[in-house]
Order: sequence, then C-alpha cells, then structure tokens
Amino acid sequence: MKTITGNLILCSLLCLMPAACTQREKVSYADMYDAIADVGQYKLPALSRTPGICRVVAVEGNSLKDYLLAASITGLTARALEQGRTEAGVWIACNADHAVAYRKERAWLEARGCRFLDKVSPLQLATETFEPVDGMIVTLKHLFDGYILTDLERNPESGSVAVTASHVYNGLIVDRPDRALFEKAGYKLLYDASEKNVRDAWNEFGSRCEKTGLVIMPNNTWELRDVAIQNGWFFMNLYPLPHDATNGEYWDLYETVCRTLDSHHLIYGWEAGRHNEREINEMASRNAQASAVNDWFYNACLTGADYRKRQEPVLAHVLDPKTIDYNKNKRLVSFFMTDGDNNQWMMGGFIEHWYDVPESAASKVAFGIAATTLPQMAPAAFKYLIERQPENSTLLEVQGGGVYYSDTYASERNRPEDLREKARLTSAYMRQHRIRMVGLMANREAGSPEAMEAYRIFAEENDQLAGILAYQYTPYAAGAGDIYWVTNKQGYDIPVVTIKYSLWNEPYLREREGTPRYVARCLDKDRNNPEFNLICIHAWSQFSDQGRDCDDLAETQNGTVRGPGIARLLEKHLGDSYETVSLEELVWQIRMKHRPEQTKKFLDSLR
Repeated sequence: MKTITGNLILCSLLCLMPAACTQREKVSYADMYDAIADVGQYKLPALSRTPGICRVVAVEGNSLKDYLLAASITGLTARALEQGRTEAGVWIACNADHAVAYRKERAWLEARGCRFLDKVSPLQLATETFEPVDGMIVTLKHLFDGYILTDLERNPESGSVAVTASHVYNGLIVDRPDRALFEKAGYKLLYDASEKNVRDAWNEFGSRCEKTGLVIMPNNTWELRDVAIQNGWFFMNLYPLPHDATNGEYWDLYETVCRTLDSHHLIYGWEAGRHNEREINEMASRNAQASAVNDWFYNACLTGADYRKRQEPVLAHVLDPKTIDYNKNKRLVSFFMTDGDNNQWMMGGFIEHWYDVPESAASKVAFGIAATTLPQMAPAAFKYLIERQPENSTLLEVQGGGVYYSDTYASERNRPEDLREKARLTSAYMRQHRIRMVGLMANREAGSPEAMEAYRIFAEENDQLAGILAYQYTPYAAGAGDIYWVTNKQGYDIPVVTIKYSLWNEPYLREREGTPRYVARCLDKDRNNPEFNLICIHAWSQFSDQGRDCDDLAETQNGTVRGPGIARLLEKHLGDSYETVSLEELVWQIRMKHRPEQTKKFLDSLR
C-alpha cells in the first residue's frame, strides 16, 4: 500500500510540474560551459606545494657541465620540497625569463609568498652554507646524498645517463673536472656514469623509473633535465652523437620505453636526426602518448607547481551563432594559425609576437592553443593567454595535448577505449574554458576511416563542440577544403572542415602551399566548396609585402611579415567577392547551408 500511495503522489507531482520542466530550458550560447572541476583530466605529475623561498641559480657562459649541475640541483630540490624536506625551490635564470609567460608564472609564485633570492652559481648552491632567510633554511647541500660522475669530454652520453641516475640515487650531476671540489665539500660518489650509455641506463634503472613520462634530448643540451629528475622519468638521447646516426642510434630503445609508459602521458623534448619529427610523433601516437613539443621549456618544476589547485574559470570569447547573418552572398575566408600544440612556443614569444598583435583581430585569425597541457604546465600563463584573446578571433584546442595523430592514436593498444578516453580528457578542458572547436591532425589522410573514427568519438564526447578542424601532417592542406560530417550524442551533425590552402614560405610552390599571391590565384579558380575557404598560416613562415601586382614567388624574398600579418597580405590580393570571417562563423555558415533544419533547431533552443 505504501508503494501504491507513493507512486500516486509522484504521479500527481509530475502532472503539476510546469511545462518548462518537461522540455529543455533555454540557455544563452555564452552560458554553455562547465564549472572548473577535477574530473580526471589532470595527468601531469607536479609539485603539490609552493616553495616559500626560491634560490635563483645562474650559469656563466654556456658551460654544459654547470647547467647539468644546476638542473640536478633544481630537480632534486623539487623532489625534496614535495617530500616536505625543504621549503625552497630553484629557478634557473635564462633568457626566457623575459617572455611574458614566464614573468606571469614568476609573479604568481611571488604572490603566493615565494621570495626570490639573489643569483648564485650552481657550485655555490651545491657546496656553500647560507644564513636562513625569514626563518627558512636556504642551504640546500644537505638535501643530496652524493654525486653522479660524468665525463662529458670523453663520453658526452654520460650526461644523459646521469639524469636518470640522479633521481635514482638522489645525487647531483658532477663532471670529472669538478670531482675534487665536491669531494672536498663532503660529497661521496654514488654512481659512475662516465663510461655508460643510455642503453646501460635503461637496463639498470628502467624498472625504477616512473611510467608517467619520458624525456628525449640531444646530449649536448641541458634543457628538461630538471623535470625528468623531479618526476623520476627515464631520460635518453636518440643518438650517441647529437643528431647523427654515424655511431649508431637508440630507436629500438625509444620504442621499448614508449611501450612501457602508461596511456595518455607526454613525451618531453625530441632529437632531430635520421628519424624525423613525423616518426618520433608516430611512435608516441601508436602507444597512446603525445609529443609535448617543449624542448626549450624552462623551469617546469616551478611553473606547474600546485597546478591542480590553481585552475581558474577563464573563458574563451565565443561568437553567438544567433547573431550571424546567414544571407551573405560572399566567398568566405577564414585563417588558422598552425603549431598551437607547441608548448614551448606558447611560453616563449607566442603571446607577444604572434597572438596579441593588431593583425590578429583585423583578420579574425583562429589560434590553436595548448588548452589541455598549458593549464597543467603553466596555469598563470594560460590564464593570461585566454584573457588576452584578440577580438574576433577563435580559440581552438589542437590535438588534445601535444602532438599525436588522430588516425593512429593507441593503434598498438586498446584504440577504441584509449581514443574515447583521450576525447573525454580533452573535452573536460574545452568545456571548462568554453572552447568550442578542436583541431585534429592525421598522419596520413584527414578523410581516412581511422581519422573519421576519431572525429566521431570526439563529437560524441563533447556536445558543446561546434566543429572540428582536420588536417594531416604534411601537406596540411591535403584535405583540399573537403567537409565531412559526424554526429554528436544529441543528434546534431558536426562539420569536419579541412584546410584548403596553406600560406607557407618555401623557394618553390606546391599544389596547395605557397605565397599569399599564389594562394589568392588558386582561390579564384577553386571549385571545391568555393564559398567556404579555410586557409592556414604556417607559424614559422615570413613573407614580404610586394603589392598586388607581383609574381607568385616575389613575396618569399626578404620576408619580415609573419603570423597574422600574412593574412593581411592575402586579403590584399582578394577581390570584393570575398569576406574574411572568424573560424567560428565559417563553421556555423557551413552548418546552416548544409544542415539548415538542424541548425535552426539548435538556434531556437538558445535564449
């Protein structure tokens, strides 16, 4: 009887509910986003504490041995900070400190009460005793158990081996000429790497390394050693001689290490050589990893400190599709800036020289940004980047965290499961920062069944997704402006738009890549979806302004115009039949033309 009565009461209440409760309540397009929350998207290991004191270490000249020492001090001190054995952190002074992204990260540390002390040398920091500051111990030498010996002159690879040994033994990296200085200061030898190579390191230490990342860098550099030590990652070079396979290579070892890593993590750095960027990324992709593209990313131990608690509800500006004029009789052109998956670029000049410039707004340029990785690596820099979004521009997440390929991701693991999880992780960042488009790169063909599978899954895992930008590794414009369609879980078809032409400076012209003048002529003759034209701007290309009446290669000479300025060069060559629109508008115009009933239904659901 209680059950019957309860059901009757429930039925009566349902009958009394207002009609608004039986249909989806209207919401404005700008209000469609998720609150900041940890839903499992934070994968990057990092400090969970902020230091109270920061020792600044400065290396004179380009002494590799001193930089390796500094990196080991930095990484081991970060481990000690996490373990509660010190209140100090270490910041390695370098030229990147002048970039606005690093200045924002340092300002955040200072705002949290971290006091930066005067610069000292790595040798001083490792061997000397300092008076306490503000009641905190700022001497660091007691944090280290001894030293790892290298012989960089006779065996440069010993420096790579020493990075892994450093976190295994809690030892500083010391080169042979400085050995006596450290033994005099009371340090003992923990491990001799002077005759070792990275294969030895893997055989000895591979089982003692964390499976949440890997660092690859040439053995004549010092970058990223600190973060490898902090996180307990394996560190390797691909070639015994930097970039040169004459004396052999470690490609098989790279493959072995990739297979041991947990899914959805990052491979930091890379090394050019016999195996090119495409191959390196492909190995990562097949094993459900991504290349972080952060070779020259500095002070990662501190820029990402406590990032899980530092996430702020910064929102990208979006174009309300209800405000668009869908009756334009124009050939629409939209520009997309490449290489937004490049984390080191995001930190090192991207904001000042490519992004926050007047031409960005004038040409309504779309920017790919690292919206899944940068909030973990450098939350203050990410916040500033979003807040400085150029007017009329579109922000899109590219790749979902570093470089991988949509058609091969997790192909050597459980692809259906891992690809869907990758889409979920990416969606969490996008939804929490109101980013409505994603860019996905295929290794081979942007329209292949494998790539289409990825587009479908990304659409299914994000019902706020307005569109997908699709391209392949090279040439980026091989999709030729084709438009594909996938369906989200609400039943809306989502366009997958491929790049039609690339603004790319090389001494010769390709079918779909070249100068502004050349691309303008190609557009005039193009008959593949001629009203919708997505053009990518190669981030590293520069052109010159040669006026409207120039030959197809003239703009390649003496180039000083880069980034969004290149879009302005192309616009000068286009006639009145063209109109520049944002990428968001291009996507909605495509949806209205090809799926008018669905699009009108969606617009009617908005307030």
